[in-house]
Amino acid sequence: MKLLFRLLIALLASVTLHNAYGQSNVYSLNVVGYVNRTFGIGNSLFANPLNASLNTLSSLFSPSTVPNGTSISLWNSTTRTFDITSTLESGAWSTNFTLNPGTGARLTSPSIFTNTFVGEVQSHNGGPFNEPLTPPPLFVGPNGLYLLGDKAPFANSGANIFLNIIGRMPNVGEQVITLTSTSTYLGGGNWDNIPSMAVSDAAFLNIGPVVVPEPATAVVTLIGFALLPIYRRRR
Repeated sequence: MKLLFRLLIALLASVTLHNAYGQSNVYSLNVVGYVNRTFGIGNSLFANPLNASLNTLSSLFSPSTVPNGTSISLWNSTTRTFDITSTLESGAWSTNFTLNPGTGARLTSPSIFTNTFVGEVQSHNGGPFNEPLTPPPLFVGPNGLYLLGDKAPFANSGANIFLNIIGRMPNVGEQVITLTSTSTYLGGGNWDNIPSMAVSDAAFLNIGPVVVPEPATAVVTLIGFALLPIYRRRR
């Protein structure tokens, strides 16, 4: 996927645009691409991988491809709940909220479908694409459980998840939580389970721990829907 995007970027960056006066010396500073994302039955954690002209649900998801009854929910890191949900019914979203690149969300679908995201390719910091990719600004808190993705359409694994999403290496005890696994950073470049995120994936980042919890206390709890992980810290 990364190679595909680099080839696409190289091609698009070399295209000359013509303005309304027929001039041929106008070049685009923005790189446009697309990502095909297949969503399975049930829950998926995802992030919008490209910056569209409008990042609203009605612009990002075509009603012709999204099954009726599909819902998208936003995570509230303060209350640790999904407190805003929009459902597609009769070709329209109940709440047409904005989903900018890097903001994670949960999508729940009654059937498998593929969505095509189209928009500008961004760097990790949300600015225009460049080489090498510009890192995001350093995360300054507060500590908590955040549902996030990379603003750039690239896959990440290990410490790169933290570097490319919150601008720093993980601290000991911090975690990457997906629907199927929990990965805890042990320090020294080591994980108990090396995490990975594909293009357009989102994951819960448990930011702030400094003590590695015992395996029995790293709990993934089911809330609301099957396989929705919530990490509860030991009090």
